[in-house]
Amino acid sequence: MENRKYQNFLIFACFFIWIMMMGSKNVYTAEIVELQEIFSVGKQQVAMAMTYYFITYSIAQVILFFFMEKIDIKWFLGLCIFLSGIVTVLVAFVTGMWQIWWLLSLNGILQAGVWGMCLAVLKRYLPEERLPFANTVMNVGMAVGGVISYGFAAVFVGIDMWNTPYIILGAILSVSAIVFFIAVYLCEKHVTVKKSFKSEIEEEHQPIIVLKSKTAKTIFLIVSFVLSFFIHSVFYGTMNWLPDLMTEVHGLESHFGILISVLAPIATILGAVISIYHCEKYSNFIAVSVVYLAIGTALSLAMIFIFDISVILSLVVLVAYLVIFQGTISIVFAVLPLKMSGGISSGGLGCLMNAAGGFAAGFAPMIVGSIIETSGWQISYVIVFIITIALFIALLATMFLLNKNKKKA
Repeated sequence: MENRKYQNFLIFACFFIWIMMMGSKNVYTAEIVELQEIFSVGKQQVAMAMTYYFITYSIAQVILFFFMEKIDIKWFLGLCIFLSGIVTVLVAFVTGMWQIWWLLSLNGILQAGVWGMCLAVLKRYLPEERLPFANTVMNVGMAVGGVISYGFAAVFVGIDMWNTPYIILGAILSVSAIVFFIAVYLCEKHVTVKKSFKSEIEEEHQPIIVLKSKTAKTIFLIVSFVLSFFIHSVFYGTMNWLPDLMTEVHGLESHFGILISVLAPIATILGAVISIYHCEKYSNFIAVSVVYLAIGTALSLAMIFIFDISVILSLVVLVAYLVIFQGTISIVFAVLPLKMSGGISSGGLGCLMNAAGGFAAGFAPMIVGSIIETSGWQISYVIVFIITIALFIALLATMFLLNKNKKKA
């Protein structure tokens, strides 16, 4: 029971630092329409700030992949996120877009370790049977962070105080770093370590993917990185411009567009919870992903034709698509790292998969914004459909190939 108390506190601390990191950074995305007017910039320029953030965020995570086992996580992450909270507060006092570019680039470096290091400590201090629960909590946290972002933005943009969320959420982010430090410290002192980072190959269950050589590991990492990149790309490419769709196409005021967009992150909670449940119920998480992508393909096709018909219809289809892809993302960057063996660190793999998502989050909104400005909304959704169906075909082929190899073995 004593162990369980500290383990519960660790789950809370990881959830807290994750939602505050996601919530504080995505306020910028939630306010993207308003910021274009405040700083008199276009879609590409305003999207560039998050592009810089995700470039530094992702490069730092790729570097962390190689050093994860050598880092004292409580000190490293605790200090980085405490400083990140201060940097977030500074965003509230900028006077030009170039200042935001620099501050968000710095925050990308400071926040890079959150996801992978949270997975690492959860894997280390929790028994196997509690990992699905912790995984669900963490993935719900991604959606909760979105609710925090869009909720704060909607309230404060509506009263002409766009910069206030950065002050409030930045301060709370620094507090979350202190809580995380204390939680890991207590687990180090009181919880029996279930397994070391280096013994993660000793899994109780045979994994879906077995990596027996360095070549197999390399191929796996490259393929997983590419799939994660494109899965995140279509998610962020549609999610980030949802407020713009509401204002430009359907004529809503900016704060109403943000408020309606809160529905998306709230709804995506369902995708995260259900996908992890399905992966526990059906051990073949690749097959689960294939089904999700099949549904996503149908929804992305529908988006091409209905995006401008009505607010309600376009919102329903877009949110359904985001729910499905939130579920797929949860499988890629949470279920996969915790179920892999073959000497691959869960924390390291989590960083790598999240790095792919970071690159996608940095480039996809900028590219989609450029497409919308030059070719229109419908063409952007055609491209989303093409990528979605390509992902479905690629993962379906991967599943058949793995099944074929298992039969031969």
